[in-house]
Amino acid sequence: MARTKGKIVRDTHTNADMSHQNSLRYKIGEFLGSLKENGLKSTVDKITQRVYYKIKGVDFSTENLHDLTLTGDFQDHGTALVSTSKDFFKKVFEDLETITGKKIEKNIFLDYGSGKGGAIIQARNSGFKQSIGIEFAKELHDVAELNIKRLSLKNVDSFYQDATLYLPPLDISVIYLFNPFDAVVMEKVAQNIVSLKEDFKNDVYIIYGNPSCEVLDNYFTLLDKREHVSGARVNYYKVI
Repeated sequence: MARTKGKIVRDTHTNADMSHQNSLRYKIGEFLGSLKENGLKSTVDKITQRVYYKIKGVDFSTENLHDLTLTGDFQDHGTALVSTSKDFFKKVFEDLETITGKKIEKNIFLDYGSGKGGAIIQARNSGFKQSIGIEFAKELHDVAELNIKRLSLKNVDSFYQDATLYLPPLDISVIYLFNPFDAVVMEKVAQNIVSLKEDFKNDVYIIYGNPSCEVLDNYFTLLDKREHVSGARVNYYKVI
């Protein structure tokens, strides 16, 4: 953090207003971007899935954290919710396998700052044996649980919990973070992961989307950096 004329300025812009992502203009731009990157078939599949979600009453809309019920001691350190889409998840996971040069074990997938469950649902649908989400905003966690129920998914769990208090399962494969919080919380999360480093049962990788701090560089091996056609940046790390 830094001070400007007596005011504290965070290195990470937390609780930013992301409501523009729910606008028609943004969605049209997203559609055109998907056409460019993924082609017509993939884009049509994406639209079909969204229609299906609409019919099922599944909600992945973007939300800000203002006025939500937050838990833990770091309520001012989180960011706005941006749900992970199917094509983005597919792309970043394919990139991870390309970077590592091998198939990644799909044991447990963990998302810190899981919001309405977008990433953990995509992970389970892609073949992970179990996916877990940690979310500190109760309203978002409640929607995630409802989304999971409406899609009749098993082995997908959302927990209403402070990320700094959660320890990953030992048979985890992938840890996912899409700019969920600032460096203060990231430091504590990284330390928790490191505390289990010798006990993990297989290789563990971290996918860090839209990185806003360099904390993970101090703890884990940076494998590569990629930029998505949408403009999203992604860092890939190996824990062990």
